[in-house]
Amino acid sequence: MKSIAENIENVNFNLETTTGTGEILQDFSTTGKERPWKIHKQENLRLVEIYKMTKEKKLNLISDSRLFDLEHCADTLLFVENGERKRKLKQAIFCRVRLCPVCQWRRSLKMFGQVKKITDKILESDKSIRFIFGTFTIKNCVAEDLETCINILNNKFLYLVSRNKTFAPAKKLKQNLLGYLKAVEVTYNSKDKTYHPHLHVIFAVRNTFFSSSKYYMSKKEWINLWQQALGVDYKPQTDIRAIKSGTAKAVAEVAKYPVKTAPILSLPDDEAVEVLKTLTLSLNKKRFVSYGGIFKTVKQELKLADVETDKDLVNVDTEQQERFNAVTAVLFKYNFRFGLYIC
Repeated sequence: MKSIAENIENVNFNLETTTGTGEILQDFSTTGKERPWKIHKQENLRLVEIYKMTKEKKLNLISDSRLFDLEHCADTLLFVENGERKRKLKQAIFCRVRLCPVCQWRRSLKMFGQVKKITDKILESDKSIRFIFGTFTIKNCVAEDLETCINILNNKFLYLVSRNKTFAPAKKLKQNLLGYLKAVEVTYNSKDKTYHPHLHVIFAVRNTFFSSSKYYMSKKEWINLWQQALGVDYKPQTDIRAIKSGTAKAVAEVAKYPVKTAPILSLPDDEAVEVLKTLTLSLNKKRFVSYGGIFKTVKQELKLADVETDKDLVNVDTEQQERFNAVTAVLFKYNFRFGLYIC
C-alpha cells in the first residue's frame, strides 16, 4: 500500500520545498495561538490502538483499509510560508474517520469559520438580531439506548422550532425565531457507565424577544418548555444564555464541531473498547450538525460546504486564504519515535 508521505511528496509543486532540517513544527493561527498538531496526532494514535484491540476481540467496527487511513492521518504536512515566515497548510491527507481526533479538530476549525461567515452576513442585514445559546438534555442512558435517545432529542427539538408543529409552550419562541444551528453531542460518564446525549443550539431571534415582556422567557419557562416537549416527569437540565457581545466571532466561539473522542482515550483498555464500540455503532450515519431558517438560507447563499461530508480539511482558516503570498514551502513528517512533527 502506498504511503501517505509518498502521495504528498509526489505532488507537482512549484515552490522550493525545505526538508530534512530537523526543525520541530510550530504552526500558529492568525490570532497567534499555536495549533496543537502533536497533541491531536497522539490522540489519533491512541484511537488506533483501541480500534486494533476491537479487532482482537473480533468486533467488526472498522475495515483494515480504513484503519490504515486512520493510523496515517496527517502523517505528513506540507506548509507554505510567506515573507514573514507565517505558515499556511498547503496539503495533508486526512482520514476523515468520524471519531478521528485530528479530523474532528479540523472540522471544528472549519465550522468556526463557517459560522462566523454566516453570522457576519446575518448581522449585515440586521444588526438588531440577537443570539441565544442553549443546551438541552435528556437523562443519561445505557449503551443499548443511546441511539434511541439521540433520535428522541432530535425529534422533540422540532416541537421548539418547526412551523409545522403546533406546540403552545413554544409560541413565544416561534414568534421571534429567525433560525438556528443545532449540534448533537454525546459524552460518557465513566463513573456510572452511562452516556449523556444532548443538544447545543444557537438561536437567532428578533430583538423583541428580549425587549418585550410579552415575549421574554425566563429560565424556568425554558425548562418547562423542554420538559413538555420531551414529555417526561422530571425537570431536564436546560442551560440558556444570551450571547451578549452580539459579534459574529462570539457566536462562532460556541459553535464548535460537537463530536469529541479525547475523553474516552484515557479510559482503561477494556472500557475504552466498549465505549468505542457503542459510539461507532450508535453514531453510524447520524448527522450531528443541522441548520434551520436564516442560518440555513445564508449558508446556501454563501455556498458553504457541508462540514460533515466535505473532504477538504486543509482549507479551514477562512481569514487568510486569499491574502497569503507564499514564497517557499516546508515539509514536516510525524516522527513516531519522538512523538513530534519534524522537518
